[in-house]
Amino acid sequence: MYLQSEALAHERMREWHARAAHRQLANELASARRWQRLASYSARRARRSQLRLPECRAAFARSS
Repeated sequence: MYLQSEALAHERMREWHARAAHRQLANELASARRWQRLASYSARRARRSQLRLPECRAAFARSS
């Protein structure tokens, strides 16, 4: 009986470690997706800002 309980405890521990590893991987992937979205948003903003910069300079020169 003791060996069966010990085997069950080992199996539960293996399952717990597997679930923990899966959770960690899922969290890392979600974090990578968040950073990817943030980086692409920042790149779009920078690109848009660079495109508008000549227009803003010309408007500022006319108003001065």
